[in-house]
Amino acid sequence: MKKLSLISHYYNSHDKAQDLIDHLAQAKPETLEYLELIIVDDCSDEERMLTAPNFSLKYLRIIDDIPWNQSGARNLGALTSEGSWQLFFDIDQRISYEGLDYVVEHCEGLADTVMHYFLVNNFIDSNTNEQLTVHPNTFLVNANKFRLNGLYDEDFAGNYGYEDLYLPYLWERNGGTRAIMGNEFYFTDQHFKTTTLNRDLEPNKIISTRKLMTGLPRPKSLLRFEWKIQSMS
Repeated sequence: MKKLSLISHYYNSHDKAQDLIDHLAQAKPETLEYLELIIVDDCSDEERMLTAPNFSLKYLRIIDDIPWNQSGARNLGALTSEGSWQLFFDIDQRISYEGLDYVVEHCEGLADTVMHYFLVNNFIDSNTNEQLTVHPNTFLVNANKFRLNGLYDEDFAGNYGYEDLYLPYLWERNGGTRAIMGNEFYFTDQHFKTTTLNRDLEPNKIISTRKLMTGLPRPKSLLRFEWKIQSMS
């Protein structure tokens, strides 16, 4: 069993996915030994192969075209991973080699009830244009605890936003807490975002408000789509 699963996803940005693989492939061999990378292609317009690396990689593709299906893509990664810890991040979040070494070295000594966030360089919120030091969708969690007490609410899929802001409420309702891991900037934002889909926040804001007012009901189902293991070259 791997110690750490890195989980990311993308839509119509195969080059960013390959860049991530190429970047991680340069990490220390003793670090790579303990991790796996899970990349989910969230129904991009074209299917493409990625080049297989010198470490464990799962390359999955969602077949059903659901706009803004980050919640489903991340749940797919969470439910198919083998690591005892899961590190989630967007495809434009670049982790440093020092950060990767730090997480691999320290993760198994962490409390499994804590959702651990990271300081991020160069991150500007695309909705407010504010520069922030923590990305709400970049975090480390214990895999078993996250499957039991977390996972994303796929009711937010289909419209933009709020799945990441709503998740901590579910986590804390089930006894979890949140904290920043370390005091170094281990991630750097690369300022990439999807521009071809509607970014109207209002539909999911309404869903979030309703759920918060009615006791954070759990969604009725997970993985509401067909998916497959994707080919690699």
